[in-house]
Order: sequence, then structure tokens, then C-alpha cells
Amino acid sequence: MRRLLCHGLFALAWLLLPAAAHAELQVKPFGGITFGGSTTFVDLDGVAGKAKVNLGVSGVWLGNVVGVEGDVATTSGFFSGDPNKLQTLTLRSHVATVTGNVVVAMPKRIAQYGLRPYGVAGLGMMHVGFDDKLSALPFSNWLSAWDVGGGATGFLNDMVGLNWDVRMFRTLQAEKAVSGVSYAPERLSFWRATMGISIRL
Repeated sequence: MRRLLCHGLFALAWLLLPAAAHAELQVKPFGGITFGGSTTFVDLDGVAGKAKVNLGVSGVWLGNVVGVEGDVATTSGFFSGDPNKLQTLTLRSHVATVTGNVVVAMPKRIAQYGLRPYGVAGLGMMHVGFDDKLSALPFSNWLSAWDVGGGATGFLNDMVGLNWDVRMFRTLQAEKAVSGVSYAPERLSFWRATMGISIRL
């Protein structure tokens, strides 16, 4: 069912795309932070809501207004406190996202050579993993998720530009809690703010 939803999203966006002659392909490596996290997982170090470094890359096929995007990113230490402090209980943790999105951008003829704002929304998967010092509550699993947000791209020349982006990611609610690692049906949400390079291919 999850795969059908993702495939259906891409198929819809494909039908809405203008002729390929008017579309462009962009690759966007980026870095930034995740923040404002909220979760039902047992957060031993109490840091899920704090800012953490995020790295990733996205590929966009964008027409005059509508396009499709694939986005992959990871945040290391999402549930981990300061490793130099004795009270830190979580040894290793990360959160990774893989999403397919529909992109709606300001028409290129209006944006001209200035910033081109866009909005995104889509579905995908979120991998959550963590392990504590005593290996009492290890967890590693892929969860269905959705994301929504927007940003702007400004090109410095015909090939290279800069991109700013803010999105919210949230898992789809599970049917039941995982014994020991969550106190309610497992859920995780957070914001991601990034800046990156946009390269036209």
C-alpha cells in the first residue's frame, strides 16, 4: 500500500508536467539542521527536539510550474546527547528520510533571474534507529511518513545557484506502540531547514 501511494504520487505529477522540452533537471546537495522534534519514542537523553546537523541531496525535474522531486537526507545523533557527558544514555542514533514529492513553483517567466519560490508535499519513508548503553531499548525500523514545506532557488549563472528550504516531516501514525521503546503508537515529527547548491544538468 505504501509503495502504491508513492507510485501514484509520481504518476500524477508526471501527467501534470509540461512538455519535456520546457523542463529542467536540478540536483541539490544540501546541509542544515533538524529542530522542533516531537516523538512518542522513549527519548532517554531528552534531545529529540534540539537542533542536529542534517545532510542530504535532492533531484528535481521541474517544468514551468509543476515538477517532481526525490529527496534523501539523514541526521546523525538525533536521539543522542553529548557523548562527553557521563549521563548520556543513547550511544548511537539517527533519523533518515526518503521522500517523493510534487513541486509547484513560481512560473519561470515571472521569476526571471531572481529567486524562484516553490512549495513541496509528498510521501515516503523515515528510518528511525537508536541504541542505548545497556542495549535495553534498541530500535531500528522504517516508518511511513509525509512531508510538506517550501523554499526558493536563485541561480548565479546558467548552471549553478543557491537553494533555501524549510520542511516538516512526520510519520504516519502506527496502529500500536512498540513495547519498551514508545509509550504510545510510534510517532516522530520534526522540522528541517537547509541551504544548498542547485546545479542544472
